[in-house]
Amino acid sequence: MKNNKNKNIKIISITALIIVAGFVIWRMSLPTIVTPNHPTPENPSNENPNTQNPNEPTVPGEPNTDPNTPNQPTTPTTPTEEPTTSGETTYKLLTLATAQPGAEIIAAVGRSNVAATLALNRIDDKHLFQGMTVVIPQSFDHPEDFAFMPATIEAATSIPKLVIVSQRTQAFGFYENGTLVRSGPVSSGKQSTPTPSRLYFANWKGKEVVSTFSDEWILKWNFNVANFEGIGLHHYAMPGYPASHSCVRFYIEDAEFLYNWADQWILDTDGQTKLASGTPVIIYGSYNFSKAAPWKRLPTEPEAVTITQTEMNELVTKNMETIQKEQTKREQVIAARGM
Repeated sequence: MKNNKNKNIKIISITALIIVAGFVIWRMSLPTIVTPNHPTPENPSNENPNTQNPNEPTVPGEPNTDPNTPNQPTTPTTPTEEPTTSGETTYKLLTLATAQPGAEIIAAVGRSNVAATLALNRIDDKHLFQGMTVVIPQSFDHPEDFAFMPATIEAATSIPKLVIVSQRTQAFGFYENGTLVRSGPVSSGKQSTPTPSRLYFANWKGKEVVSTFSDEWILKWNFNVANFEGIGLHHYAMPGYPASHSCVRFYIEDAEFLYNWADQWILDTDGQTKLASGTPVIIYGSYNFSKAAPWKRLPTEPEAVTITQTEMNELVTKNMETIQKEQTKREQVIAARGM
């Protein structure tokens, strides 16, 4: 009886294994059913949330979108000072805590406001790094709060074109008859090679010019304003502080605009004798290297980067006699040449 009982158990076990194996083989033979990716509140389109839109601009340090490569953990960022008000806008300081600083700025202000935030900090995206502090606007609802220069200068209404650079605030303004047509950040001379503050006039220009300090430095969209000193307005790195060798650096789009907008000097037929000056350029003020950058003081000093119309009117009035003299000479040369 015992042998028969063992034999029955073996038969039952083998039968069970055959049934399970048969079920597995049958299930594998069925076609795979794909469930449609229905829109959800988190993913309103049918796009794969792990796939980046190829038409969407990227920012260095942006989170990795490759599902096969894990992202670095994001450390929450904390403002180092309580925000205060400048006009209608409040500001805070943000310390970039991860190796993906661009992603942190996007998270703080939104992708559409990244360019304005970088400009406020006088920096380009290549110079963001972990551990640095940037100033962040709490709102972008009042763009007038981000003006680098006054919208109008009453004293400059008779000047066809005028460039003004503030070394104190590291900002520029391009004016036509006293009305601002473009403004933004600059990087002027560092402490050991400062940019002399005075009235200049635009001379010659070049799309790509080799620096007199190093033949490895290519200066794009250069507009010379001091021929013998080699001072120019051009594009180069914008690290968020005065860093040049006495020139004035711009973002590339601003340098290109200036290149196409400002007027060059007029030379005689010999190509050597200057008959008339180009667009007037006023570089004024000085940068305080002993304090934090003015824009980084906005949370506690709301007027740290403010430039008033009164300040501009006084500046232009101070230089008006020379500007008008050169302007009259230029008009006479143009009239004589039928230009």
